[in-house]
Amino acid sequence: MLAKSLAILLLLPLIAVGTGCACPSGGCVPGTPYAPCPSEMAEVDESPPDLVELVCADCELTPLPSPTETFQLLDAATCQCNAATNANLANMVELERHWAKVIIGCDTKNVRKNLCLDRDLLALHASGLRNASAASALEAFYQLAGLEAQEHFLLQGIGETERTLGRADRLQTEGLALPRAVDRSEIQSKLSELRDQKLQLDFLRIQLNGQLQKLVGCPLDEHTFYWPQVDWEPDLTPLDVEVELADGLSTRSDLRGLSLVMRNLEKSTLPIARGVLKFADSTLGSVEPIEGLIHTARCYPCYKQEVPIRCRQLSMFYRETEKLATGEIKSAVYKVNLQRQRVVVAQQNVQELRGRLYELEKTRDVNDVTIFEISNLRGRLYEGESNLITQLVSLKLAEVTLRKSQGFLALECGFEPRLCCE
Repeated sequence: MLAKSLAILLLLPLIAVGTGCACPSGGCVPGTPYAPCPSEMAEVDESPPDLVELVCADCELTPLPSPTETFQLLDAATCQCNAATNANLANMVELERHWAKVIIGCDTKNVRKNLCLDRDLLALHASGLRNASAASALEAFYQLAGLEAQEHFLLQGIGETERTLGRADRLQTEGLALPRAVDRSEIQSKLSELRDQKLQLDFLRIQLNGQLQKLVGCPLDEHTFYWPQVDWEPDLTPLDVEVELADGLSTRSDLRGLSLVMRNLEKSTLPIARGVLKFADSTLGSVEPIEGLIHTARCYPCYKQEVPIRCRQLSMFYRETEKLATGEIKSAVYKVNLQRQRVVVAQQNVQELRGRLYELEKTRDVNDVTIFEISNLRGRLYEGESNLITQLVSLKLAEVTLRKSQGFLALECGFEPRLCCE
């Protein structure tokens, strides 16, 4: 009886942590921690606290890092090609490709053929990684350029709104009524909104500079800021969808890789084919002759049956990949053409606002135009100019997306895969 009680006591810690079963002879699986559901009930006051009273208005706040008078100059080509060259994962793949080249001469003919094909696929994969890295760098580059340009108009808008608020306060101090269309609370809200935009802009600048530093291969430093040198004049020539599609399909590394495997498919390259098919789905290429039966006469014909099956699967994979690539490139072309139209619309809006402001200032005394009307129109003009910058940046980003989908970005930097099996 005593022995039975001791056994129960020894099992109690295991039951408490919820193992649910006895330990197997090979060792114990540790129990997982458990926290009970909270069960305390109470009535709550649904009204929120007065946050204005809780926030300290006079507290000393730490400003975000901001640029000084000097910047590091960076142009688009340097940004693109530095990122392509310093793509860490691509360089790791290149080392794998070099190792395949080293051992090619150390094995049988069939193994050498596999390694040659594998080496070419690694070269194409590295090119695709460099292409993606260059695209990421250019996206951050143009976003940062747009941010720096927009800050100019944002600061002008803040200054104009502060002056308008000061005029309204002076009129009220002098006991004069504000014009009917002027609401001081709206002016104050607008000023708070613009100041909040400035804070968000400062934070985004730090993020984009950090991304660029990593991608172009520079040390991370939140106190060093790039100044993107951008040619803002847009190319508004419409793109031909079919021409861009034909160019892109001929250079994409994924299509070249699949085509390469199909053209070199035979019994000796079946391991490569199986590995490539796994990119479409993990279950593909998983069925192969069992190791112990490979040399038996009964299993030898399996390879003859596997080659046409893999060929069919690769063809289906290629067609599906080509469809996806076609949709990606066409969508990118249409986005560029659309964005060019949006740039024109934004430019026309700015021209109209400038003309309207000029007319108001010119006829101010004749038509009894208040300074508040002129100030309001100036604010709208600054917003319009900022929107024009936004549309130009979106156009640059659309063009980067198109060149990325075509696989051009790495090629433009000299990273042309040299293939021995193509």
